[in-house]
Amino acid sequence: MRIAAVGDLHCTRDSAGSLSPLFAAASAAADVIALCGDLTDHGLPEEADVLASELSGASVPIVAVLGNHDHEAGEAVAVTDRLAHAGASM
Repeated sequence: MRIAAVGDLHCTRDSAGSLSPLFAAASAAADVIALCGDLTDHGLPEEADVLASELSGASVPIVAVLGNHDHEAGEAVAVTDRLAHAGASM
């Protein structure tokens, strides 16, 4: 099994369009993508919405864990829900 591990994405509201190519390339090279914390910059639901949209570039399963930045705004449940709704196993 090939795993593409990515961490510290720090996705912001302005990240739209910048991460989808990364997920597409990782999908071509791996059987699963592991997102390893600090997925958002400040743990804002709006940042998670951008990341959720960017995950559409992936064609393999995604597993993810939150990092400290993803808890910063006190919205970790909302961040988790948005990413799970986009297909990530949280």
